[in-house]
This record gives sequence, C-alpha cells and structure tokens, in this order.
Amino acid sequence: MGPGYHPKFERSATLVRNLTETSSLKTWIEQQALDVSWIAPTQRDALVRLAHYSTRIEGNPLTLPEVAALAAGKDLAIEERAKREVLNYFAALRWIWRESPSQSIKEKDLLRLHKILTESILPKNEAGAYKAKPNVVFGGGRVIYKPPPPEAAPILTGALLDWLNSEESRKDHPVITAAIAHHRLVSIHPFSDGNGRAARALESWILCRRGFDTHHIFALDEFFDQDRQRYYREIQYVREKEDNLTSWLEYTSEAVLETLRKTQLRIQSLRAKKPATKITLSPTQERILQMLAQTPQIGGGNLARTLGITRSGLSKLLKPLLGAGLVVREGSTKAASYRLGGKDPWS
Repeated sequence: MGPGYHPKFERSATLVRNLTETSSLKTWIEQQALDVSWIAPTQRDALVRLAHYSTRIEGNPLTLPEVAALAAGKDLAIEERAKREVLNYFAALRWIWRESPSQSIKEKDLLRLHKILTESILPKNEAGAYKAKPNVVFGGGRVIYKPPPPEAAPILTGALLDWLNSEESRKDHPVITAAIAHHRLVSIHPFSDGNGRAARALESWILCRRGFDTHHIFALDEFFDQDRQRYYREIQYVREKEDNLTSWLEYTSEAVLETLRKTQLRIQSLRAKKPATKITLSPTQERILQMLAQTPQIGGGNLARTLGITRSGLSKLLKPLLGAGLVVREGSTKAASYRLGGKDPWS
C-alpha cells in the first residue's frame, strides 16, 4: 500500500446491473418528492436505523425501539457507553447532513467526524486523532488483519482523501466512490477505535455529498448488519485478492439496491396510510422538515435562529406545513415549539 492511492476493480456485469437498477430506484424516489407526507418520517426512520445498525455491528446491545426512543429525546436507564455510542452517531449524521455542504472532504473534516463519533468514549487525546499505537483486527479468536502502523496512518489517509477529492473520483458513480472509501478507510484503520463506524459514516457522507441520498432517507448499514459475518468476509476477501475491490463493489451495490427497494416499500406504505399531500417545498421548508426529523421538538425561536430568518418569516414558511399536518405546533404563540406531524413509522 503506497502513498498514492489508485483503486483496482473491474466493472463486472453484476456491478453494472446493480448500479443500473439503483439509479432507476433513486429516480423513482426523487419523483415522489412532491408528495412530502413521507419525507420527514422516512428521514427519522433512516436516522434511527443508521445509528442502530452501525453501532450494533460493533457490539452495541441496544434494540431498535430503544434507539428510536433516544431519537425521540427520551432518557433510558441503560448502559452509558451504549447510549453514548448511539447519541454520538446521531450527532455525526446530523453534522454530515446539515453542517457540511462542501463536496470535498478534507483531513480536518474526517478527524472531526471521528471526534463526534467517539466523544466521551475514547480518551480526549484519541478522539479525532490518529492512533499512536499499532492495532490489529480479530476474527474467530485470532488475528485476521494487521493494519498499517501508526506512522503510516496520516500518509495513507491523506492519499485516500486526495483520490476522493480528485476528478477521477468525482466522475465515477457515487455508489462506487462511497464503497471504495468505506473499504479503504477500514483497511487503513487509522484510529485507535471507531474505525468501522467512521468508515460507514464516511460512506453515508459521500452518498449525501454526491447527490445520491439528497433526502437522507435510507440506511445502508441495516444490510451490513443482517449478515455480519458476510460483511467481514467481504472486507477480508479484498485484502486476500491483493486489494482488488470488484467483489466488494458488487456486494455494496447489492446492499444499496436492497436498501432502496425497502425504502420504496416504506414510502408506498406511508403514502397508503395517509392521503397524499401535494405541496411544493422551498429549500428552507425542506430544511425545516429535515431538522424536525432529527430532533424531537424545537422551539420557534431556536428554529428561526438556526435558519437565519425572523419569527415572522418562519410563520409564513410553517403555515402550509401546519395546514398539511406535516408539522404540529405546541404551546402559545411566543413560546410555541414544533414537531413532526403524524405517527412515527416504528412506534
């Protein structure tokens, strides 16, 4: 593994077929976006599922309903580290989705992501920093992979980011780029802990940045967790094949395809339960729904300040959302707070 990174893979028939169908499903989902009754509940569902399944892959014991309860702002009497891992994952996803609009991902961004994921879990000098000691990957009670040493971590990570921000990477299919970054980062293993979470969050980040998951509505990590042993086998198989990523790209494109199929069924189910509400959202109204999908309840003053608008301007934007039942207001005018309307799909 030299300092310059150039991924090796073939565009197999399986990969091309999977990518063709994923693009078709993505187009279908985008065409449903005017029917906004499903967007916010599906976003909240994705937030919960991503946090649950990505942390569960690495041993987090919380159930899906418990993670959903944490997303709804409830305080549970559960083991503190398990709770912190999930809350950190929520924070990382919110940061990815709301506070990082640029297409390029720099080293400081990746380190910030790791710091958010491991805050109050790792020592302060290890959260958001490269590893200082060698680490290994265990499987079946034995060492199955020895990552590069600590001194190589910043060099190899920098090379990955150079490739990720290159014209070559930008021109390729987002699913290919995101999958390559996922595998490469987990193989560099640049951190003392949290490498898997960081790699999977990076994949979600790239799919968002490259316009493939613009509404933040699907949870790819659910597929990885359903057959965890296969997930680990697919990662290791590439290493045994001299870093040829073809099989990994076939596997990951299968994951995206199955996840989009499930997302399509969720959308159809939500639409069947509730008459379609056809309104055209402005970008700010769409952001309001995204924020409420990620936070149980927000005060009107905080919402206006976050959006950078006046309370009067906020009222105008909220009026059609309130009328359609997509948002619910609680409390008096000055002390009003807002939450999503309707019933959460997992409750």
